[in-house]
Amino acid sequence: MRTLAAAAVLLTLAACGDNIDGEHFEPWELPDLTAAEGVTVRTPEFDVAAGEELQDCYFFQVPDLADGEPLWIDRTVLALNPGSHHMNVFRVGEVRDLGPDDGEPIDLGGVQGTVIRAGECWNSSNWANWPLVVNSQQSNPDEPVLDWRLPDDVAYRLEPGEMLMLQIHFVNATTQETPWKGRAAVNFHRSQDGDSQELGTLFATQQSIRICRSSPPPTYSGACRLPAGAHTVAAANGHFHSRGRRFQMFAWDGVSTDVPGDDARFYESDDWAEPDMSLNLDVPIADGGGVWWSCDFEWTEPEVGCDVIDERDPQGANDCCYTFGPIVEESEHCNVFAYYYPKTAGDIACF
Repeated sequence: MRTLAAAAVLLTLAACGDNIDGEHFEPWELPDLTAAEGVTVRTPEFDVAAGEELQDCYFFQVPDLADGEPLWIDRTVLALNPGSHHMNVFRVGEVRDLGPDDGEPIDLGGVQGTVIRAGECWNSSNWANWPLVVNSQQSNPDEPVLDWRLPDDVAYRLEPGEMLMLQIHFVNATTQETPWKGRAAVNFHRSQDGDSQELGTLFATQQSIRICRSSPPPTYSGACRLPAGAHTVAAANGHFHSRGRRFQMFAWDGVSTDVPGDDARFYESDDWAEPDMSLNLDVPIADGGGVWWSCDFEWTEPEVGCDVIDERDPQGANDCCYTFGPIVEESEHCNVFAYYYPKTAGDIACF
């Protein structure tokens, strides 16, 4: 289920849209939030040349808008130009080879930050222990904005001075296209009604995936426990590349090694390029339980040729095996984004 409330977002459309090959795209503009309303973050517009995949990491600090007190955010509005593969926001943890001090200064609208283009921004091990804040994969020309109002009495907690990283990935190749320019933005709306339950996040990946030419269509699964205590899953989003056929998530009891039954499934998507973001879920997770997920794949002939795919294979099988990696044209993912409350411990990452 997608949620797009253009009127509620106060979406301002530019006077003139872009036309390419007879198609029309009306550029989006999110309103600039005041300090009382929240925080606005937006990237500059940039070109994505034919045949390119771009991944940039933008770093910025949460501004002090409440005299040293935390910011409680109960609505996020995320916007992407067509061609985006994903936009993720993480809390910066341990810095390895990717950090804000290595970037170029950049104006991000409501905040100042730094940007690192490509390079270490492709290496997922750099943010393996960075908790997820929010994500979007919605870049359809007709629905470029994802507006999520959190459940009643639930909000994110952001600390003043906390470092965040906004990462965007655009593709202009054979599997996805960027017909116009790349651009992204997030509005973090401050809670105005004293929300008392903190939202937690779960980010998980299955990194052992192998989709090979000579093998039957494979399915890869994983499971991840939530912190102690009963929880409720409020939203979920799956992510894989063009070999992905079906993504499922289930409520898991934390014990069973079998795939949960259909009655426990709360998320399903077969659209790899524009996977559904299921909002307004109300999925109970028992104490000690968590989330089980599975990805069904089917091998397809690579546009880049099997020599390129074989070169990426750490096993050197020479069977044109797609393996875990960030490049849409050359590798695969099986990633989970899930949001739950109440947050009783740290945000969760499972690899």
